[in-house]
Amino acid sequence: MSERKILLQQKIKVTKQKYKRNELMNILPKDLAAVIEKCEIITSPELDKILDKVHAKWNYDLHKGDFILNYSNFRNEFSWEREVVQYVQGIDIEEQLVYLFFGIEDSPIFLIDGKWVINNFDILWQFINNEDIWIVSQDYSYGILVSSYGGYLEHDPNPKEILFAITNWGMKS
Repeated sequence: MSERKILLQQKIKVTKQKYKRNELMNILPKDLAAVIEKCEIITSPELDKILDKVHAKWNYDLHKGDFILNYSNFRNEFSWEREVVQYVQGIDIEEQLVYLFFGIEDSPIFLIDGKWVINNFDILWQFINNEDIWIVSQDYSYGILVSSYGGYLEHDPNPKEILFAITNWGMKS
């Protein structure tokens, strides 16, 4: 692919990420949107580097079958949204800027206060339809990755056949 085409594709990607930011501001409650709107946003190619560093931390096993076996001490699984909210909002996090990434198509990364994200997690998660949310410190020393998968937990099956997984490191809940 020519260098010109690569640059054009990169510009299109960044434009989509900026547009997604505006979409998020329109769907979130005004008080939350006002806070996020003031945040610095990170778009590609820097966004891709940040996400790659998170994957590298887990030897690129994140979201793969062996991850559960290899990193069971860092993972919790839940059947119900309320369990996820309770777990996340029970995490004690410092007031400092973190990377906030919504696992929705074309989402940028927001540089935002981590404590604020934890305190407003339930609303943020609800407004993106319980899609993935990643909260990661800028030095990658701690983070919480909330993801959803098709399937169920045998001891507590969700009739929607959805299970939620939380990968958490460097923080206590």
